[in-house]
Amino acid sequence: MDLGENAIGRQRWAIPDGYIPAWSHGPDPEMTSHEGLSILNTGDREVEVRITLYFTDREPAGPYRVRVGARRTNHVRMNLLTDPEPVPLGTPYASVVEADAPVVVQITRLDSRQAENALLSTIAFPV
Repeated sequence: MDLGENAIGRQRWAIPDGYIPAWSHGPDPEMTSHEGLSILNTGDREVEVRITLYFTDREPAGPYRVRVGARRTNHVRMNLLTDPEPVPLGTPYASVVEADAPVVVQITRLDSRQAENALLSTIAFPV
């Protein structure tokens, strides 16, 4: 299948450090502690993305399925994912993101457990 010359990125990404604090400080929903995946699709067709979570003491969860339109971005708040199960709060996890065409994945975490908030953002590891 021709993805077009505009498709950049990879089809598989790994994020070894995942964590959503169990509580927050500040107004909802803007200051709710969360992790977000920014998924960029520069290609010429919609992409299906599957997210699988891995844990230290249980079997993986997922896949969580999201779509990213052609030449669009989708900002997925991990704490809002519920199907096949809610992403657990206060629990370390890792993620593998798989797409049916090349995408670029960035991870951002907002930790608002105290008034002095912490924000982290980094590119995921392309596999």
